[in-house]
Amino acid sequence: MPKIEPPTSVRSARVSAVRQLNDKSRRTKSGLALVEGKGSVKELLEFSPKSVQDFFVSQNFLDAHAEEIWLRDAVVVSDQILRSMSDTSNPQGVIATAQIPSQDLSDLNSPKKVVILSNVRDPGNAGTILRSADAFDFDAVIFADDSVDAWSPKVIRSAVGSHWHLPIISGISTVEAVAWAHQNSLHVVATDLSGGEITNIKNISGVAWILGNEAWGLPKELADLADSRIRLKMSGRAESLNVASAATLAFYLTDQLL
Repeated sequence: MPKIEPPTSVRSARVSAVRQLNDKSRRTKSGLALVEGKGSVKELLEFSPKSVQDFFVSQNFLDAHAEEIWLRDAVVVSDQILRSMSDTSNPQGVIATAQIPSQDLSDLNSPKKVVILSNVRDPGNAGTILRSADAFDFDAVIFADDSVDAWSPKVIRSAVGSHWHLPIISGISTVEAVAWAHQNSLHVVATDLSGGEITNIKNISGVAWILGNEAWGLPKELADLADSRIRLKMSGRAESLNVASAATLAFYLTDQLL
């Protein structure tokens, strides 16, 4: 990555271009994502270095992490300039921009474990689900219908680098995602308070979890697309789990199905 002269003003074109990536329309137009935070940027540099466009570090962050070899190619800027690029009040001190991978369902070869997010709106939940899918070796995460933008800075921060570890598919409907899953011999499973035991599902070769909106879950017409519905057993008094927590438990149990 070639060195560039560090911007010296928050009004510079370079700083403005980075800051604008906090907006979805600018990400869509440019094909770039803003990647912020030590873990996220470090994983980007390791797993997708050719996609990196810009790489900035604040002087204070560099001073505190002088032993970190991966920072050697960063452009050093003032804390004020780096803060102006971020959408957080207390940025971690390191930011990069990177090309968003162009991926679609046809790129997935013989998938065995995928998750379909149907109208999951909260970026923290979406990022946590993506990180959990990565942790349990899923083949892809599908952001369907009106789910949050998978490449928003908040989702990227929450996933802490997992964007660069597995395919992320966006821009399709839940109906299309489920149809694709069935075409690939995946057993579609929905979590539902009225569902049965996970042990009832037998003799399947692959699974697609379908997760619904944080507030209203899966509407009946989408839940009916699933081949099975399961209830995650809870011994306490909480009525239900946060969708990200439920997803993590479901992913942990997935290997029992296969």
